[in-house]
Amino acid sequence: MQPPKSCVCVICGVRPAETVDHVPPKCFFKGVEDAQLRTVPACSICNNGASSDDEDVRFYISAQIGKQNPASAALWDGGAYRTITRKLKLRKSFLANTREIQVCEEDGSTTNRLSFHVPFGTYQRVFERTTRGLYFFHTGLILPAAIPVSATMLAGTPNLDTDEIRMLNVEAIGKGACVYRYGVAAEDVNSSLWIYEFHKAHWALVTTGSTE
Repeated sequence: MQPPKSCVCVICGVRPAETVDHVPPKCFFKGVEDAQLRTVPACSICNNGASSDDEDVRFYISAQIGKQNPASAALWDGGAYRTITRKLKLRKSFLANTREIQVCEEDGSTTNRLSFHVPFGTYQRVFERTTRGLYFFHTGLILPAAIPVSATMLAGTPNLDTDEIRMLNVEAIGKGACVYRYGVAAEDVNSSLWIYEFHKAHWALVTTGSTE
C-alpha cells in the first residue's frame, strides 16, 4: 500500500516534505527481516530530529517485554541493549527509577519483576509523530497542528472483545511485530482512536481531537 503524496510535512504540517519518515519508527522493528514498513512525507527536522526519542522508547518497550519471542529477543539484542550501553543519560535515568516488585501471575503464583518509570514526554512525542503519520497514511489528510494528540501506555492487554473495538480497522506491519487498530469519527475527521500492539506484549492507546 503506497502512502498519499504531500509537498508539506505531514507531521508538523508546516515545513516542506524533503524526506520520508517511518511510522512507527523503523528501529522498533530491529531483527525483523524484509519488513514492509510504512513511510510518509516529512521534513528533515521532524524526521532526523526524532531518532534519539525513537531509540529511548524502543529501549523501554524492549525492557518491558523482554525476550518473549524471537522478534522481541532480536529487538533487545540488536538495538535496545546497544542503546542503553551507549547512552549514559538514559542508563542513569533508568537505573534511578527501577525497583523490584512482586506481581501475581494468572495461575495465582507470585513472582518478582522490575518496575520502572517511562518518561512521558518522550513517549508522547514518539507516538504523536507515529499517529499523525499513520493518520495521513490512511486518510490522505494532514491532522492540523492545533488538534491535540494524547498517548497512554497501557498496563496490559486491553479488552478487544467489545463492539467499539471490533468496529476498528486492523492493520499489521513488520510481519506482525506491530498490529494497530484505528477508527476515525465520521462526524469529525480530526477525532480518531488508535490502539497499538508491539511484539504481542506492549500496548499503547492514542486519541486525536475529541473522541466523545
